Amino acid sequence: MKTTIETTYPEFDLLEASIDRDLSYNNYQSLKPAQKGSLISNINFDFSYDKWVSFNNGIVNEDFVATKQVLGKPLVLSFYSNYWNGKGVDYLKQLSSLSKQVKSNGGNLVVVSAEAVSEDLINLAFENNLSLSFYFDPNNSIADQFGVYSDNDPIWNWFSGIDNNVPLLSTFVISAEKSIVFNHNYRDYAETLPANELLNAVGESAYMRKLLLSA
Repeated sequence: MKTTIETTYPEFDLLEASIDRDLSYNNYQSLKPAQKGSLISNINFDFSYDKWVSFNNGIVNEDFVATKQVLGKPLVLSFYSNYWNGKGVDYLKQLSSLSKQVKSNGGNLVVVSAEAVSEDLINLAFENNLSLSFYFDPNNSIADQFGVYSDNDPIWNWFSGIDNNVPLLSTFVISAEKSIVFNHNYRDYAETLPANELLNAVGESAYMRKLLLSA
């Protein structure tokens, strides 16, 4: 007579699963966004006219001219791509809602994107009444400098549904002395930008800048 032994296995929770990245890459390096307190070397903006576009209440601001003075104040630097779809649109809308307060607090706000100006962006700005300035960085060199883009750790390792390697949705506040005084990186779709913390960082940095200049 045969005896049947039943083996009971523990239930498997999909949340316990993790993605095994291909660590066979010799040059593999995980995304490591720059952190508060880090010093940033020169941000190499190209101030050519075709690298910038600015919107005021959804309309292209034809009088906008980017100059190096953008670096003379606390700078809110945000990374965006249209491949983030609806989450990216929500991100831009929140940044736009903060843009006037950023200026009132003594700062500047620039959105960095690898995608050049297009009818889609113009329509998006109009439909959502955006007031934002965009800088186009086709090689993602600035995103790489801030650790939110890497060829060796593409964004689809972190978020499903994105088939193009684009920068992580991220926002930094950089003081005029080139120190990061605020950073926020989206790690899941439910996150929102901590607006008060961002605005306080801009205001405090601008105040310290005035003290240094008056000393």
